[in-house]
Amino acid sequence: MSFIDDILSVFGAENAAPAFRVMLFGENAAYIEGVKAIKSYSQEKMELYLKKGEMKITGEGLFVKKYCAGDLAVCGKIKSVEKI
Repeated sequence: MSFIDDILSVFGAENAAPAFRVMLFGENAAYIEGVKAIKSYSQEKMELYLKKGEMKITGEGLFVKKYCAGDLAVCGKIKSVEKI
C-alpha cells in the first residue's frame, strides 16, 4: 500500500480517486492535477475550474509553466492555495 493509499484509508476514501491533487514546492511552485480550465489569470491571482469545484492561487509574479491534459504547473511566489 502506498503512502497516498494510507492517507485515503484514514479518511475512509480508499476506493475513491481524488478529484484533484496539489503539490507545493516551497513557496516557488505548485503542481495541480485535475484542472478543467483556467477561469482567470494575473500575476497576483489565478482561479481554476477543477473536476469538482474551483481553486484560487494568490501570490506575486505568478506564471504558468505547464498546462496540459489537466495538469498545471504554476511558478512565482505563492502565498496561498485554497479551494473555493
